[in-house]
Amino acid sequence: MIRSATQIAADIRTGATTAVQELETVFAQIDRINPTLNAVIWQDRAGAMAEAQKCDAEQAAGNRRGPLHGVPITVKESFDLAGSPTTLGIPELRDNIRHTDSDAVKRYRAAGGIVFGKTNVPLKLVEWQSFNEIYGSTSNPWDITRTPGGSSGGSGVAVATGMSALEVGSDIGSSIRNPAHFNGVFGLKPTWGVVSKVGHTLEGWYGDVDIAVAGPIARSAQDLSLAFDILSGPSRYDASLWQPALPADTRRNLSEFKVALMPGDPASPVDTRYLDTLVTFADQLESAGATVIRDRLPDIDSEAHFTLYLKLLGAALSFGMTDADAAAAVAPYADAPDDVKRIGGTRMSGTQMSHREWLTLDNQRRIARMAFDAFFEDVDIILAPVASGPAFVKDEKGLRAFRRIPINNVQQLENTELFWSGYSGVVGLPSSVGPMAQIGGLPVGYQAIGGHGRDHTCLAFTRAVEREIVGYTPPPMALTD
Repeated sequence: MIRSATQIAADIRTGATTAVQELETVFAQIDRINPTLNAVIWQDRAGAMAEAQKCDAEQAAGNRRGPLHGVPITVKESFDLAGSPTTLGIPELRDNIRHTDSDAVKRYRAAGGIVFGKTNVPLKLVEWQSFNEIYGSTSNPWDITRTPGGSSGGSGVAVATGMSALEVGSDIGSSIRNPAHFNGVFGLKPTWGVVSKVGHTLEGWYGDVDIAVAGPIARSAQDLSLAFDILSGPSRYDASLWQPALPADTRRNLSEFKVALMPGDPASPVDTRYLDTLVTFADQLESAGATVIRDRLPDIDSEAHFTLYLKLLGAALSFGMTDADAAAAVAPYADAPDDVKRIGGTRMSGTQMSHREWLTLDNQRRIARMAFDAFFEDVDIILAPVASGPAFVKDEKGLRAFRRIPINNVQQLENTELFWSGYSGVVGLPSSVGPMAQIGGLPVGYQAIGGHGRDHTCLAFTRAVEREIVGYTPPPMALTD
């Protein structure tokens, strides 16, 4: 049986198991299935076992480090973990051994977690697949021919299969949300700035990247809430100014929530089977007593909003680029098909904008944010797709911006799915993802978008869904006889 992190912690606390036993169980699971999936790409087993033995000795003496005491945890490769390489899949950084922990790792460790390993990512964290020259390719545990998502793809697989009890990912373009969706687990993209990303940037770069957030990936909604409470808090640069003051949300029942259904959008076509599943899920919410609004959404132009996101995304990802790098990034789109220019070309144009242009776009973002704020005055959640459909078949050739996937029997640009990333992401809103159903043997999730700072509302909704409708189901290959 694959248990939640909360259950593991409780069993260690009561003496039903030990930190050493839990670590041995995780190591056995990695040895059994990781050769097939290639999700966990770095481990310090000796160091972790020594830490587990200390945890057990402390437990025997009546001392506990925190709510994750003795729980085995991995983190996305891009988060600094002392003694391990942080490469972002870049071959030139193969030997970039870090000597300090990222803030996320520090916070998991302070809560008692045993952070023993790292999980795979795509090159420079810019794919909804997870492959690179250093560590190779990661596969989806529900169908190894399909992507596990990205850029926190290894994170989603590790949690889904019991190779780790808990994870931390990062998200600028659904890099927490789509791995949760593709692997059948839970993820939270927090409100921008609420979780520190110190230790999640290239060496020597200290700015807080626009749109990007750090957040948890978990096997249960309860774990997701616990992990968010542990991870949330300002970076060292902001701690002198503020501490989180996010409004609590103690609601337990779906009957207490008002939900607006967003059944697709013309800006990004979605698999009709997935949309039908989302509508059926909305019906289930309604049957559970939730108020479901089917005819009202924020007053914004979806295509303009998508363009705004793409340009600001390009600008955000231009950190560390030289003028030559930016020119090279734009060059492939000069003679590209119109749909490729619309997505990839628009995104890469952001790498070359002036600060004056950026300020204009930032003002447009604030106007959009006001529209969302007005909408959330009397609505709790926008229920939206996470992506265009279930996990797609892996395709690791060429530039992502030119790759296509079949949606409703039509070849669509894969990165058109970024619409579902940017809808909430560009205005810094929180959104949680949880398992909803399966389509053709593959898991699909819902995206629950909340108002600015309403992370706990997203989490309360997700806990209620787990309690009343559906939760985590392990992939068959993760189970032992």
